[in-house]
Amino acid sequence: MTDKGKSKTSDTVTMKDVAALANVSIATVSRFLNGDLSRMSTNTAKTVKSAIDKLNYVPNSAARQMVTKSSGLIAIIVANIDDFFSTELFKGISAMLESKGYVGVLFDSNSDVTREKELMTIVSTHTFDGLIIQPFSSVKVISDTIRRNIPIVIVDREIEQSPWTQVVTNNYEAARNAAKYFRNEGFTHAIVVTSNLNLATNRRERYRGILSEIDNTTLVEVSESSYNHKKVSQLLEKLLKDSKEKTLIFALKERWITEFVPSLFYKGYIDNKRVAITGFADTSLAKYIDPHTKLIAQNPYLMGASAAEVMTDKLTNMNVRIDNTIVVPAKFE
Repeated sequence: MTDKGKSKTSDTVTMKDVAALANVSIATVSRFLNGDLSRMSTNTAKTVKSAIDKLNYVPNSAARQMVTKSSGLIAIIVANIDDFFSTELFKGISAMLESKGYVGVLFDSNSDVTREKELMTIVSTHTFDGLIIQPFSSVKVISDTIRRNIPIVIVDREIEQSPWTQVVTNNYEAARNAAKYFRNEGFTHAIVVTSNLNLATNRRERYRGILSEIDNTTLVEVSESSYNHKKVSQLLEKLLKDSKEKTLIFALKERWITEFVPSLFYKGYIDNKRVAITGFADTSLAKYIDPHTKLIAQNPYLMGASAAEVMTDKLTNMNVRIDNTIVVPAKFE
């Protein structure tokens, strides 16, 4: 009870109160809150926890930051939250971070290079402990924008001469394996549906894999920010009508499969004999369009969790040696 006869609220309870109830030092309470249990017995830890629970003590995060120099927050910049890949990626990152005592803060660059740089500036000027990014920018741009010495992990899009660990999939190999399968089935023409090809390295690697097996390709680039669904659908229908060869529609990401393929099935263009569909899929949704379709299954959740594990390892030991590139393979099935 206070001198006014009222019980303390969680806002007024301090570490000193917890220490007094547990009969330990304030330093011991501080170590407990920061997860440093190596310098106390199991019984002491239980006693401190019991005192915290009884007093309903809520640590002051700002005060803890001053002591630990850590916010416990990791910035996550994804390319486009409209894509299944980005959402599954964030889920994997967030789950792993939370299991290690960190919180992921999501930022969406909306497939815009300028927006991505603005977000990196925000990260640089705030107290984030680290950055996981699905980038469009080069090493130089990232380095020049993130001026603080924080760990960075690249995910999904491999960038040249990266000084940071990168968690990616086998884009070239997976695309080539799929293209080879369909070439062996007699498909000699590929319509490649993609976002801006030059904007992201993973798209270019996928396209390169297709070209290694099928050199007769037609590129259909769709803007992620604004596109006319009807016009794109009409263009695909025209290309299929005009083609005299067995034609493969190859979508470089799942969004374009779910956007444009169902109507082509409905109108009878795709029969898996003269016209077939394949592409990169991030969930089971694309498979429901046609169970017989062979797709390239990525695992963005695992890629995210792997990137977060690298991040937490680096936060624990900035000098830890981790492979520069970690590959989470996609499977053609």
